Amino acid sequence: MTEPNEAVRIAALSDLIAWAERRERLSEDRADAVAAAWRTGTRNVAELARLARVSRDTVYADLAARSIDVGSRGQVISGPQKGRGVPLRGDSVRTVARIADAVALPAFTHDPDDPLVRATLAAARALETVADVLEPPSDQGPGWTPRETLPSLAREGEKLAHHSRRALAALAGPAELAARSDSDRKDLLHTGRHAVADGASVTLTLPTGGLVTLQLGRDETGWTRLTSDSPLVVEGAADSLDHLEAQAALQTLARIATHHLAETALAEHRKDAPPGTRPPRTRTVPGNED
Repeated sequence: MTEPNEAVRIAALSDLIAWAERRERLSEDRADAVAAAWRTGTRNVAELARLARVSRDTVYADLAARSIDVGSRGQVISGPQKGRGVPLRGDSVRTVARIADAVALPAFTHDPDDPLVRATLAAARALETVADVLEPPSDQGPGWTPRETLPSLAREGEKLAHHSRRALAALAGPAELAARSDSDRKDLLHTGRHAVADGASVTLTLPTGGLVTLQLGRDETGWTRLTSDSPLVVEGAADSLDHLEAQAALQTLARIATHHLAETALAEHRKDAPPGTRPPRTRTVPGNED
């Protein structure tokens, strides 16, 4: 069997698995709807079965799954309640991971440097790692405890963020990215509960053993500025990806620092939107003449 045919076969099997997963979710939704109808006063099982287009046995099973005892006339049933859901399961997450992997691998073979392809691949690997955390493999020896696999999940998350920024850097110009960063900064400050990092000094240990210091900041437009007194640092403007990565790193530092601020450094929590920072969303509804 050739590799392209194998990829098609895996994709077809993934579609079948996805259909089964959707059917299970629909069954959960149906049980919620049947229970809600019962709780709001429709107590005729035959009518519920007719409306849901299922058998009466299915209705009985749905009601039992939602802790409703049809034969108990004295049972106190409060208003409509949603089902409590189910815990996250490793086998379910692994199924989703395999579907994502079946989509990502052929695309990676086609264009391994596409940032969205790389982001999809990282997402698939992250899902697989989540499944390993939930249900560690029992046939692959030691090294699969959550303490040992969660760092891999964090690394895949970092790859996903990095390639997402690569995709954005390729689409948006510096002026737009700078304005977005400035707007995000104002949004965080406006909440009253978050500090922002306007700059940082980073000490780098070089492979040769020396030390250099790099200053990260913003210019008046919000664009990232990188400066250093060391001749080992090549001067030059930050490109779009540099800017996005630097601003993400600064805000990570700000979140850490905010956790250690005294309450007097923060303000009352605000939920209203910062004035003038976000344009209103609009949508165009096509007319009959379109």
